[in-house]
Amino acid sequence: MDEITPPVGNSAFANRRRENRLPSHIPSLLIQHGKTVYTTVVNLSSTGIGFLSAVEVPSDEEVMITFERLDANTMVPVNLKVHVHSCHEIDFEYYVGGSIASKSLDYKKFFETIEAAEEPRE
Repeated sequence: MDEITPPVGNSAFANRRRENRLPSHIPSLLIQHGKTVYTTVVNLSSTGIGFLSAVEVPSDEEVMITFERLDANTMVPVNLKVHVHSCHEIDFEYYVGGSIASKSLDYKKFFETIEAAEEPRE
C-alpha cells in the first residue's frame, strides 16, 4: 500500500469528515493510560487528526497527542485531546484517525499558520 489511508473507499471516508485534512509529517507523542509512545501526525484539520502509532488504539478512547511548534525562535508544546474513531493496521503499524475533542490556543495558532501556507498563490 503506497498511501496511508484507511482500508475503505476514499470518497466514503472523506464524506464522514467535517473538512479536508492537510497532509503532514510531524513527530509527536501519544499519551495513553500513563504511557508514552512515539507517533507521527500524517494529516490534520481544525477538527480532526490522523497519526501513525506503533500500538493499537481502541475506537471511542480518548488519548492525548502532543507535538511542538516553532513560535518566535522557541519550541512551544501543542496538546490535543483526541477522540479515536478508527484504528487500522498498515505495514506493521497503526493508522489512527479521530476528532479533536479539546485543542489548546497553541493548536489554533499552529493550524492558522499552516492553513495560510497551504492556500494557493496567484
